[in-house]
Amino acid sequence: MEKIRHLEQTVLQSRRLPALVIALALAVLAGVVVLATLQARQRIREQIAGRDGEVLYAIALWHYAEDVKEGLAGPALSAGDQLNVALKSSELRGVLGVRLFDPDGRFIDSFPLYVTEEDLPQEHLSTLKTLRPVSRFHPRAEMAALFYPGDTAPTNTIPLLEVCVPLHAENGPPAGIAQFLVEGHSIQGEYANLDRLLATRAVFAFAAGGTVLAATLAWAFRRLRRAQRLLTERTENLVRANQELALAAKTSALGAVAAHLIHGLKNPLAGLQNYVASRGSIPESDEAADWQQAVASTRRMQTMINQVVGVLREEQAGTHYEVTLTELEEIVRGRVQPLAHESGVGFTTVIQAEAALPNRVANLVALILVNLVENAVQATPKGRAVELRVNRAGRRLVCEVRDEGSGFPADTPLFMPCRSAREGGTGIGLALCKQLANHLGAELELVTSTAAGCVFMVRLPAPVSSNESSAGRLPEGQRVKH
Repeated sequence: MEKIRHLEQTVLQSRRLPALVIALALAVLAGVVVLATLQARQRIREQIAGRDGEVLYAIALWHYAEDVKEGLAGPALSAGDQLNVALKSSELRGVLGVRLFDPDGRFIDSFPLYVTEEDLPQEHLSTLKTLRPVSRFHPRAEMAALFYPGDTAPTNTIPLLEVCVPLHAENGPPAGIAQFLVEGHSIQGEYANLDRLLATRAVFAFAAGGTVLAATLAWAFRRLRRAQRLLTERTENLVRANQELALAAKTSALGAVAAHLIHGLKNPLAGLQNYVASRGSIPESDEAADWQQAVASTRRMQTMINQVVGVLREEQAGTHYEVTLTELEEIVRGRVQPLAHESGVGFTTVIQAEAALPNRVANLVALILVNLVENAVQATPKGRAVELRVNRAGRRLVCEVRDEGSGFPADTPLFMPCRSAREGGTGIGLALCKQLANHLGAELELVTSTAAGCVFMVRLPAPVSSNESSAGRLPEGQRVKH
């Protein structure tokens, strides 16, 4: 099914497909127009040729009726009467000669005498026996095949119309058949005019129909591509939504695990910190550096747990106040400065906007930025720097965390738990940051990743306040000093 869907998308996205379909449709239309034109041409030509046959047939019957009235012919229409009727009918303009046949199509006589003898084609007899004339046009008839050679017989080719007329008494069977050889220049001219007229109308019909067909197909393809793009976008949105749901489920589970761990570690860690504090300073020895590092790590772990617990308590208590960007910067700096100092990495902040955030939003933003900055510090070599920059983009706040590390590998899956580009990393921090950003309606993305460093960007929604008034700000007891 995936292969079929991929093939359908490839076909629909092909730029040549509309042109190919339109060309094929125009070819089919041209074939239909040509076929209809040829059929109409054949029927009209038969009507033109048959018209002279009907005229000669009517004239022959009229001459026979006149001869009967004048007593020049008998009611039985003998062979002599037939020849007389044929000769009178041949006086019409354009008749070159006449052949006379018996009812079975055998040659009897001709006029003039140099007209060649020839039996009547058998395929005409069935029609002639029903008392209907038969006409056949020859565009290039060899005169040598129609007339015996002689001084009076032409030798070139001319258009010729053969008209076979049944000779019979009133309502009687054919007593004979007269074949008139009629010069066909006039019919040939009519055929040429007919061909020009049909060709003009065929071209007009093809042009009009082709224009409408091409425009309709082009419009249909535009609608189809628009629908296909919309379907693709909705499919991609659905896939992203499913991924977000899966990520939310994973991070929710991780959050539950983290809350359980915090609850379980809080008391033991407090006891460990009291024990370390009760020991005081130790004399200089080889273990002094390790002891100091253990003291710092214990203090940092306790501080982190207290911060998380404080956020949870504020969420449960419904406490409301505002945190300015300067105070937010102090919070982030207070949490990451010890790690930066310990790693030998510089940490700078640039605040280019003024705004105040609700404490609930500020707490979550602080967690995101602290995690991003800590990751940046861990990825930056000693002696280099990490920068936190906050500015405005329209009505939105944009926070950028820049490091001078080596960047992410091209195939690194970001924001996925248990997948990390750092040795020993778990990827949980970035996954939680992404989930927290989604919870705030913010956007978190990796803007650049090169060998010279990375830039993570957090786009926050428009703040609820942009003043710097002191009312409702972060309580003094919760400000971080450094």
